[in-house]
Amino acid sequence: MSDKLIDAINEIANLSNEDKVQIKGKFYTTVDKRLQVLRKHLGSKVGVITNIIHHDLERVVVEAQIEICNAEETGWYTIGKDFAEEFRAEGYINKTSALENCCTSAIGRALASCGLGGGEYASAFEVDNAINSKPSAPKKIVKKTEPNKVKGFLLKRIDDDEISMDTTPVDYIQSIRVQMALLNDEKRKELFTLNSSEIERAYLSIESKDVSLKQSYDTMVEMYA
Repeated sequence: MSDKLIDAINEIANLSNEDKVQIKGKFYTTVDKRLQVLRKHLGSKVGVITNIIHHDLERVVVEAQIEICNAEETGWYTIGKDFAEEFRAEGYINKTSALENCCTSAIGRALASCGLGGGEYASAFEVDNAINSKPSAPKKIVKKTEPNKVKGFLLKRIDDDEISMDTTPVDYIQSIRVQMALLNDEKRKELFTLNSSEIERAYLSIESKDVSLKQSYDTMVEMYA
């Protein structure tokens, strides 16, 4: 059984860019494609299980795990699992489909946790959602020499001479998420540290009644501070 899993991992790792989606210049293997390959090699001997850990009017948390049947077909064991969290007020997708979005993200991360990531840990759905959930309001791009002349919240990018500006803390955290979705864990922490003072300033500007947005910032701080 493990050999078949390795075959699936190798097939996903060797997929051509034609079998992936391109987002912001990078290629991602969709959750659907990874599941297709896994089913191709393991058939009914693989199971995908999702559990709703938390759900209310503000946010959803889902756990997903990947199980395979043992060689004797007498039982199942878990080979990978992970979690995802979505806030209902963030992005046009989550306003109507937060649970579905969260399940897809959790499954994508669970697949990646057992080697079925196709070279990118974040699922294409997560990245695509982060990009498309951003408001369509135009941004001003300023040079690093100009930050004091700009009103709003500045996002410094790693190894980049440009700084983007968002006018609201909602736009700002979504911009950060878009950038983080395209980075590995080490680079995400570096991006957070680079912008920590501006993140704090954006957090302090949030109105007290906007609890879900404050929670979003709190979660980011807990993960990367």
